[in-house]
Amino acid sequence: MTSNDRVAVAVGKMAARTIRMLGAGLGSNLPGRVARKLAPDVLSHLAGQSKKGVIAVTGTNGKSTTSGLLSSVLKTAGFTLIHNRQGANLVTGITATLVDAASWDGHINTDYCLFEIDEAALPLVARETTLSVVVVTNLFRDQLDRFGELDTTARLIEKGISICKSPAVLNADDPNVCQLVPDNTRLFFGMDAGYCEVDSQRITDESNLDCSQSMELSYCLKCGAEIVYDCFFYGQLGHWRCSSCDYKRPDPTIVATHIQLNATGSRFKLTDKRQNLSVEVKLPIPGLFNVYNALAAAACAVKLGVTLESVKQGLQNYSTLFGRSEKISLLGKPVLIQLIKNPAGASQTVKAVVEDSTARVLIAINDNLADGRDISWLWDADFEPLRAVKGTVIVSGLRADDMAVRMKYAGIEPERIVCVPKLERALRQALNDTTPDETLWVLPTYTCLLELQKIVKSMGQSLAGT
Repeated sequence: MTSNDRVAVAVGKMAARTIRMLGAGLGSNLPGRVARKLAPDVLSHLAGQSKKGVIAVTGTNGKSTTSGLLSSVLKTAGFTLIHNRQGANLVTGITATLVDAASWDGHINTDYCLFEIDEAALPLVARETTLSVVVVTNLFRDQLDRFGELDTTARLIEKGISICKSPAVLNADDPNVCQLVPDNTRLFFGMDAGYCEVDSQRITDESNLDCSQSMELSYCLKCGAEIVYDCFFYGQLGHWRCSSCDYKRPDPTIVATHIQLNATGSRFKLTDKRQNLSVEVKLPIPGLFNVYNALAAAACAVKLGVTLESVKQGLQNYSTLFGRSEKISLLGKPVLIQLIKNPAGASQTVKAVVEDSTARVLIAINDNLADGRDISWLWDADFEPLRAVKGTVIVSGLRADDMAVRMKYAGIEPERIVCVPKLERALRQALNDTTPDETLWVLPTYTCLLELQKIVKSMGQSLAGT
């Protein structure tokens, strides 16, 4: 550490403390921005002090939950770590996390640094610190006004992994992910073909490929021929193969089988094929997408030498992060908050909602810069299952009117669609409509989630990490 680094850390810590005292938010980026102005290499010098290395989790969906699950597993295994659990996943936010964890003279004492990293930020972080392993959850269309084509995102991630020649933990069920870094050490995770006792769907090349509104890929990334599925899960995830060349799903090492989903979580068998070992896992968060997140975390932990029993305990002990399947109580009513931001994630969240027979629904949509200006993704997401939810569907946010139209075209009766643009008013109305034995599912975009954080605080509660 240089004298400049020490000054940068001290000033950054004071900036964070001042922001918190003023109640101006979490201060999750500004301290990092200040520190980097004073010492451009401060991230490198701080992260380099970790004893066992830096773990990166990236991809379109599931970064926060996967890194949170991995954090729980590593702590269960006895490791110490620094983790950007508040979700600040750009270079400034990661720097701020390190500044906050450092002593006033710039020293860090930790086994691992664990960072969820935005896809576009991965190459920037990789230039400043060596990434010991990179986890890629999936690659779906997301914020097209920011990233453009999906292969742009793939190139950014591949560039980040290649800079450090990092081992990669990859989703075998995603053909977009399997193409990455073929010359690097790779460990794959995936789901068994008979994956689920709820809403199982199989697709073969002889069938009518009528899968999901959010299907992301239909052509081989190597030869351009049609991709066909022997088993389809959601998005473009499944047991896939090219109809022409030899490009096909790799055999995963870490596998989930015998999956059972319910409104509060899931059960599945987790198997490490290399060691021929299995454990039964009870995951405390709902949705098939969260089984994938658990698989990604488990695969990374196994790669780092954690035992399967510690993986099981860590997954089962998981406490939710900010706005990611987060459960709280407001006015004596159960509330579950799940961020939505793109077709694949929203579609899977809706599936989790309708599996809960007690569900009430509030959807809050903004189109601020952090949400993505292009809201056409609402029409690609599968909201149609919400027809099965009882009572009203309340829509809120800057684009409440657009969401109300989307609900109408999803087949929800107009008299059941309630448009309340002001989020606090919408939340209170939704809570008033919810009984203590029901669950209010709140599905916000990112800036709606930040607004919700303030509203919840004014009601005497707090969200994770705040």
